Amino acid sequence: LAYWIEEREKIRHLKEANTAKPWSDDWVFQETYFCNVHREDDRVTRWIRQNYTPGQMGPNYEFSMCVARIFNRPQTLEHIDWGVQKGDFDLIRLALEDLEERGEQIWSGAYLITTHGRKMTKLDYCLEILEQAHEKLPVIPQSKKSVGECAFWHYKIRQIEGFGSFLAAQVVADLKNTEGHPLQKAEDWYTFSAPGPGSLRGLSWWHGRTITEREYDWAIEQVAEYLNSDLHMQDLQNCLCEFDKYCRVLSGTGKSKRKYAGK
Repeated sequence: LAYWIEEREKIRHLKEANTAKPWSDDWVFQETYFCNVHREDDRVTRWIRQNYTPGQMGPNYEFSMCVARIFNRPQTLEHIDWGVQKGDFDLIRLALEDLEERGEQIWSGAYLITTHGRKMTKLDYCLEILEQAHEKLPVIPQSKKSVGECAFWHYKIRQIEGFGSFLAAQVVADLKNTEGHPLQKAEDWYTFSAPGPGSLRGLSWWHGRTITEREYDWAIEQVAEYLNSDLHMQDLQNCLCEFDKYCRVLSGTGKSKRKYAGK
């Protein structure tokens, strides 16, 4: 895991310096797409920070972060930004239907979005859950704090249909990394994270046995203590997900959905 973190960060620096390929001697890194060590360095996240800003979205900023992670594709987000800014679902629908009619991609493949068995189109389902998000956000601060602010926002976002633990945590990560947002100063900024299937598999590789969701907090704290790095827990959780991908490709027990032209 420590090797994966160091090698992935080295590749980012070489790529951003316009150094010629290959950026790694490791064949897995040459052929496999990996997210960055720090989520804020990922291409889509950088686009969101520059284009879906509090200044642009105003009162609908928290809602806009839900929209951003549902679609997670800059071309789509740019096409619907006016409707998102106004909170106008007729405008959002028209823009999305326009993309659909043109046969253009609407969603990225980063996060799995399904209708959860409901007999409706994926587009209708997404609009339905986003209407709920618009009604329920922003989250009202706690009067008596029993958990950290990030954890509280995560709990509240999970109450919105379609936002499971992992996707809700992605929205929290966006908010806590937004200049001027209350979560930027949350006391659990460094310690908050939530498990996803990939990070649980990554923890299982690290611990040498299957790690369950119930064991997640203990298991990731053990990793953080061992690494003794400055990674906050959400970045570490992300690294564990990518580490699982690395281990599966390296061992021949699995494949990556996305190939990478790193040679």
